[in-house]
Amino acid sequence: MELLYDIIGNCAQAGWLPSIFQHTFMIRGFLAAMLIGPLLGAMGTVVITKKLAFFTQTIGNAAMSGVAIGLLLGEPVDGTYAGLYGFCLIVALIMTFIKNRSRLSNDTIIGVVLAQVLGIGIILMILVTSQFNIHQVEAILFGSLITLNDMDLITLFAAALSAGIIFTITYNRVMLSSFNPVLSRSRGLNPVFLEYVFVALMTTIVVASLKLIGALLVLVLIVVPAAAAQNLACNLRQFVWISIMLSTISTTVGLLLSGLLPVPSGAVIVLVSSLLFYGSLVVRVAVKGKRA
Repeated sequence: MELLYDIIGNCAQAGWLPSIFQHTFMIRGFLAAMLIGPLLGAMGTVVITKKLAFFTQTIGNAAMSGVAIGLLLGEPVDGTYAGLYGFCLIVALIMTFIKNRSRLSNDTIIGVVLAQVLGIGIILMILVTSQFNIHQVEAILFGSLITLNDMDLITLFAAALSAGIIFTITYNRVMLSSFNPVLSRSRGLNPVFLEYVFVALMTTIVVASLKLIGALLVLVLIVVPAAAAQNLACNLRQFVWISIMLSTISTTVGLLLSGLLPVPSGAVIVLVSSLLFYGSLVVRVAVKGKRA
């Protein structure tokens, strides 16, 4: 990793890259953004299609409890991986299980679990603050460039690579089961199993991206680029690629701006994403006006 940092830093010193890339934390953040952006953009299309927007928010909020559990179990402050991934995955699987075993609507199930997760999180955070400084874990809530370390980047790369491969292989099947579960069953697919696979992949990527984006803001980066793409796309292929493009632009541009401004990276990424969404609305209205 140090060799890569030296190469990029030397390019910045030579004027081939913006001078801000002389800082190691900025290089880490940019690499993380290039991994997160395309994946969240692609997954956002399925989230929009399956109407799971607030499902991701529940996972993000569960991260607060996961971090606290990791700390209470003795994990280091900058590496609560077992608690974070474990608790978030359990919450995601519980919501999916209840959805497939009850007659309750998605929003009702998510609302119930979200309330429970927030209650558990508040209690655990109070316990944690008696042993740790709360500012040590606030990056999980809002995202921070400075707290990213090499292990976070390696974890993100491993998660992105594995999730990206599985997601690419299963994407058409997941979308088919989302649009028409009956047809997918007639073709020998198992919609419930595919939903569990997608939920596990989404949880993995959401949790891996929390240090850059933040638990309170990760929902926006999944939903908003896909929503903007929906305004611009004419077919499913365009929907996917436009969402990937807008999500990647949001993460990279937001990251660069947060490196120049003393604000959390997640907040700037969200603002850039929101501007792109409103821009897509303007383009849609303009195109409709010309056609009329």
